[in-house]
Amino acid sequence: MSRLVLFILAVVFISQEEWEAQSMPQFHMKDQYGQSYSDSSVKGKPVVLMGCYLRDLELCRKQGRKLYWKMQNLLWKDSSKVHFLLYLDFQETNKLVENYLEESKTKQYESILLDRKGHLTVGLNKGESYLRIFNKSGKLISSSYQEEMDENLIQEIYGILKKEI
Repeated sequence: MSRLVLFILAVVFISQEEWEAQSMPQFHMKDQYGQSYSDSSVKGKPVVLMGCYLRDLELCRKQGRKLYWKMQNLLWKDSSKVHFLLYLDFQETNKLVENYLEESKTKQYESILLDRKGHLTVGLNKGESYLRIFNKSGKLISSSYQEEMDENLIQEIYGILKKEI
């Protein structure tokens, strides 16, 4: 009898865990260079998705750049097996920002997705980046808010990605 109860509890726990696993939000947007990205185009590989409000552009760019380049070194040959996507809530922009964006097209900046329709704004906090990691199937496996990108966090992300590759 106790084995049956344990079995039922295990099935309920596993089912609940799968049921609670969040899927990657649906999105379709372009980066500053006009390249299109969508949730369906990045599935099949682990996805590191980091986002910020427009006012936190420098924070997000600094953290995203540090994370991206550290992961390129740590993952080395496997770095192409992971999608790294940085996005900005770009619903409320102005002429000055649009001009800056146009001028930056000639520079070799990392790609930043411009969320003009608010596909990924749910969960964003002022003054922090919203970091999420999704597995190959598009299920959420890690979620956190960051004010800075330190070495401990980078090692933690590396460990998560290494298991998913």
